[in-house]
Amino acid sequence: MRSEAGGRCAPDAFPGRMRGVVGNSIRGDQPQESTVGESETAPFVYEAPAPVPKRRLLGAYYTPDDLATVLVRWALADGNGPVLDPSYGGCAFLEAAARVLSERDPSGAGEGVYGVDIDPACAETANASELLVQDHCIQADFLGASPSDLPGSPYAAIVGNPPYVRHHWIAGDQRESARAVAAWSAVPLPATASLWAYFLLHSLRFLATGGRLAMLVPEAIVQTDYAVPLRTMLTERFANSRLIHLRDRQFEHTNEAVVALACSGFGRSGTIETTAVGSVEDLGSILSNGDACADHYASFPPTAVEAGGAGIVVLKRIQQSADAVRLEALASIKVGVVTGANRHFIRSQAQLDSLGVPVGARHGIVARTKWLKGLAFTGTDYKALVDAEAPALLVRPEGSEEDRLAASWIAEGTATGIDSRYKCALRSDWFRIDLPCSPDAFATCARAGSPLLILNRSRCLNTNAIHSVRWKSGLGVAPEAVAVGFLTSAASAWAELSGRRYGGGVLKIEPGTLKRLPVAVVRGAEDVFDEVDHLLREGREEDARSAADERVLRAGLGLRDSEIATLRELRAGLMEWRRPSRGSNGHG
Repeated sequence: MRSEAGGRCAPDAFPGRMRGVVGNSIRGDQPQESTVGESETAPFVYEAPAPVPKRRLLGAYYTPDDLATVLVRWALADGNGPVLDPSYGGCAFLEAAARVLSERDPSGAGEGVYGVDIDPACAETANASELLVQDHCIQADFLGASPSDLPGSPYAAIVGNPPYVRHHWIAGDQRESARAVAAWSAVPLPATASLWAYFLLHSLRFLATGGRLAMLVPEAIVQTDYAVPLRTMLTERFANSRLIHLRDRQFEHTNEAVVALACSGFGRSGTIETTAVGSVEDLGSILSNGDACADHYASFPPTAVEAGGAGIVVLKRIQQSADAVRLEALASIKVGVVTGANRHFIRSQAQLDSLGVPVGARHGIVARTKWLKGLAFTGTDYKALVDAEAPALLVRPEGSEEDRLAASWIAEGTATGIDSRYKCALRSDWFRIDLPCSPDAFATCARAGSPLLILNRSRCLNTNAIHSVRWKSGLGVAPEAVAVGFLTSAASAWAELSGRRYGGGVLKIEPGTLKRLPVAVVRGAEDVFDEVDHLLREGREEDARSAADERVLRAGLGLRDSEIATLRELRAGLMEWRRPSRGSNGHG
């Protein structure tokens, strides 16, 4: 049903609150390595970075119709609304709600359906719908709204797909609104929280006692530290909460994994359950089976308990043994060099020769994970990169003479606006990066395979696409033994359980996670280092891991072959879980 009175609030709706960028969407929050050119051998031509696409700023990846319908049908199972979508985007949830309600009462089904979105294009989509009441689809910044601003509040159900926008992309004014939401809710969200978290919190102000919440949120809700207070909040404010991971990727243009959040009994404390399904059809089936939940957080994903339960038992026993040491006890972990503009600061030898940059201003740097082929990165490895004209030289002039010789490079940066970029503008001399000491080892940050610890025998620096590892004094064990222990199936399985999965199946290990990673340290395990390094360089990573397992887990820790096999099964199952499979897609 459509209203003939007009489609949306005027631009001054909620005066002073029309700000920021949001949308009914989820954005692929995928890690990107620090790249420094289109190819490693092509002549360097500086290209100004493309502006962030509007789709990414708005998080505009819209929900498939079948998925929206499953969630709405569950959210409205107890009644006939009213229902709110706080970031309605392409109207998938609003139209699904209107259809579900029309099954019960064909007359005026859209009267109980309400939505808010800041994007004028979304308001136009809502206006064109034959199912919706135009006056109920409001163009405004939801984070700036109060219950008295929205018709129909409080709502029996709140549904939707809040915008997944990284914290550093949230506009300044809306950042203030977001922090005000966190303050009002008394939930200690850190400033690193993405926009969806604030939408989730703010939605509860509009939910009626006993109401239901059905939202699609990113997998970050079960993986990030900032989501811990959100999960605690759900147990305090809902009788039953389910976090249901969807393995099928649901959105076009991104491989972002999502979790269906289904909470009922608002206003009562209760329990939370984490589980997973393969498809939208499976999601509908599990939601229709009632609200019984476990009284604890289940291990995530469920394959860790079901198919790999025995592996979890073995892994815990290793962690509790005297031979397992958290990496932070052995080394300090830091992020790599942050230039603020890798394409300008990191160049090939030929590029720097053409610009006249003096040799003394050039510093060896590892910029890409794919350059790390073995368990050691050597001077020979680095020379091969330089000879191949890879961008492996960091420019950092020191003093007036080197500044003079590098004048063309400095002028190029000024002409292209590099000097005004955030990180560069903070420096006294925008082009003079603070250089750390070279690390003793590198640890991969984001990788399709398991993380690796690579000894740095080249004394090169590294970008923040790779973690810097420096041994603590009195290490007491050969670094080679630590690297071999890091490669084992035990460390790899722990990383799979504790790391963060990104779209495309990449596993990202944050510095805090890396510090906690338990490494089985066996004295003498360095005797297989060369063998394992050789296997890795040949591309035989699984053979290398098997050799590490044999030396560390079986010969060193005394594990049985069957126990090692369960660890490998656990790791393999978790790796398979994070690799995307594609589900159906819709328009809204």
